[in-house]
Amino acid sequence: MSNVLNVVKLRNAKSDFKMLVVLTFCFVALSFFAIGFMYAQAPEVGILVKLLAIMGTINIAMVFYIIKKFNALSNT
Repeated sequence: MSNVLNVVKLRNAKSDFKMLVVLTFCFVALSFFAIGFMYAQAPEVGILVKLLAIMGTINIAMVFYIIKKFNALSNT
């Protein structure tokens, strides 16, 4: 019984990881698109630099979170 539960938990973790990768990829792509769109019509560059710094920090944090999840998943 314990073996069955371990297999189910591992499959659940793998599917969660796949969903996390897809959602992160979509978020990063959308953020770059939004920054590029704003850059094309921006009246001030100072706002774009702040926005780029904020979105870059969020994107880097998401990538590190994915790497952490992948390491945890590959160790099982």
